[in-house]
Amino acid sequence: MTFGLLSSAWPGLLFGFCFFIGAIPFGLLIARVFKIKEFRRTLPQAASRPHLAEVAGIWPAGILSVLLDFAKGVLTLVLLTPVGYRFLSKFIGATGELSGLEESITLSWAAGFFTVLGHCLSPWLQFRGGKGVAIVFGVITVLSPLASLLGLIAFCLALIYSRLISLASIVGLMSASVTYLVLNPVGTQLWVGAVMIFLVLLRHEANIDALLEQREPKFVPKF
Repeated sequence: MTFGLLSSAWPGLLFGFCFFIGAIPFGLLIARVFKIKEFRRTLPQAASRPHLAEVAGIWPAGILSVLLDFAKGVLTLVLLTPVGYRFLSKFIGATGELSGLEESITLSWAAGFFTVLGHCLSPWLQFRGGKGVAIVFGVITVLSPLASLLGLIAFCLALIYSRLISLASIVGLMSASVTYLVLNPVGTQLWVGAVMIFLVLLRHEANIDALLEQREPKFVPKF
């Protein structure tokens, strides 16, 4: 009886956990730790803010921000979904059975979506936030490491060629998404994934407009 109630309530609890994990404003916390006032002034007023690496430099603030956001996507799946548990078991050698909860790719994509949604609409930032690219890469890393790797390569090549973080992010995201689509069977999860990708692209609306008008500032690496 207890397990039946848990099973029926679990998706809602899962999505709530994912939303609030995604909502943790690591960028703002890092900016406060390193006293980066230029970045903090854009929060929460700016709906489309620059990445911390563009304001404070690549190391340490920029790298920490990317890694922590990436970890949101990885950890919500690894710790909260059966698919994530199976992914983790490859590295720790776990052989225990899943707790009876259905191993659902669609559920995992939905968990990723709510993590991104929390990141983009964080209650701690007056329902504003980041753009969610690093989190999506974290989710795809668990579901398809090869797709994530190819997306990362595409991101790096686009950044080196264009020196535009927004363009590189979009190129990397789309490359990873298309690779996942090629490597995996079509199913309901693709609709959930498509909504998540659309949300991230929507968060880049101002950047896309700037790219089309050739006024997007180039990224100048700072350390």
